[in-house]
Amino acid sequence: MAAKQNRFKSSRKETERSKRGNRREWGRIANRLLLLVAVLGFVYGVERLSAKLDAIPVERVVFAGDLQRVDRDVLVERVTGQLAVGYIGLDLEAIQAELEQEPWVYRAVVERLWPRELKITIVEETPIAVWGRGGLLNHRGRIFVPQDGSDYGADLPRLDGPKGSAIEIMRQYRLMSQLLGDEQLTLQHLEMDARGSWTARIDENVELVLGRQEPLEKLRRFLWVYRKYLAADFATVARVDMRYINGLAVARTQHSDKG
Repeated sequence: MAAKQNRFKSSRKETERSKRGNRREWGRIANRLLLLVAVLGFVYGVERLSAKLDAIPVERVVFAGDLQRVDRDVLVERVTGQLAVGYIGLDLEAIQAELEQEPWVYRAVVERLWPRELKITIVEETPIAVWGRGGLLNHRGRIFVPQDGSDYGADLPRLDGPKGSAIEIMRQYRLMSQLLGDEQLTLQHLEMDARGSWTARIDENVELVLGRQEPLEKLRRFLWVYRKYLAADFATVARVDMRYINGLAVARTQHSDKG
């Protein structure tokens, strides 16, 4: 009899444990379902919110910066094609790249201003020299070509050289200008040809032939001769050839009395 009671009690305990296990399992399933519903609801909400945000239009585009050469209407035209995606979907880097294709735009800074405004700050190019035929050179050695055909280089020095030589020619121009400036001479034109030979034009349109090797050393040698022999009547000089190892050749103007 006692044995039967023990078996009965044991069976009840197992049944209760089984029920508790089933309840825990159903609880875990319910929790997972609730979590899935919550995740789906969150994703749906995000998509709805994203759709609403994408629908927000750009109501105003503001251009900042001192626009002297850049045509504002051209900038507006370039930006307009980028606005269809809405305020949130704007690709600021793409707008920047589009604007910087304009020859006179050195840098464009594009930023969103909440709630629906786009601000664009334009930094214009500042040319330091005329490059070749129709081009201009900025302070970083970048060549840009204005499209309107105007002559912007009346007061700028003129530089020229093979493709890829702009930075080196700009560097040499600065060094030579400093040396010539010490003697109150102005470097008006500097050119390097395809063979690497340098030619300069200085005050009174005097041609200075420096050749391929060590142009700065040859310029220093010219300045020594200039101070000692040429300064007094430099207006009569038309050309100085510095390509000789131990000397130079001076050609004077046709109206000069000197040979």
